[in-house]
Amino acid sequence: MSARVTVVDLGLGNLGSVLQALARAGGDARLSADAAEIARAPRVVLPGVAAFGLGMERAQGLGLRGALDAALARGAPVLGICLGMQILFEQGEEDGLQPGLGLLPGCVTRIPAGVQIPHIGWQRLQRTSPSPLLADGEAPWAYFANSYRCEAPADVIQAVADHSGVRIAAVVGRGSVHGVQFHPEKSARGGEQILARFLRLPEAAQ
Repeated sequence: MSARVTVVDLGLGNLGSVLQALARAGGDARLSADAAEIARAPRVVLPGVAAFGLGMERAQGLGLRGALDAALARGAPVLGICLGMQILFEQGEEDGLQPGLGLLPGCVTRIPAGVQIPHIGWQRLQRTSPSPLLADGEAPWAYFANSYRCEAPADVIQAVADHSGVRIAAVVGRGSVHGVQFHPEKSARGGEQILARFLRLPEAAQ
């Protein structure tokens, strides 16, 4: 039986690719911009490709924080992808310092000057702590496309990538809230395995 998952539709990014990748990973994915439906979801994926400010504007218009609070209270695992991961944090500097959803501690800051921006391409992940999204001893390759990075407490960061000496938080998580800075839908077999592990996390109670 396919794992049921609701994909949040912020109207930003490659939603079709995310839905297809979840299907390949064993998911029965449903796209939704309805807060009540997201609140009832068994699992939630929050994708996005845009600026932090626009992402939060769409999230606030949808009532996303309340919907995610309700889903998490029922035990639903939540996965943010790229911008979706960034807006899970407390605040972001893009478009001026402004609040995020506040589900993870930390701040989204611009990648320091002196290295290529945007950070685009394949990099191998380096595990820093256990993660349900990564198998023990696994260091998959992942495809990145970002100009900002998430700075967070060490216990939130589970894997990193090294971008010309700059540390990029690649996999983050606390409790039932998870995030990946890269695009698993573009990361070939490694990305599919990460999505499959997320889909195997226990779904929320009905």
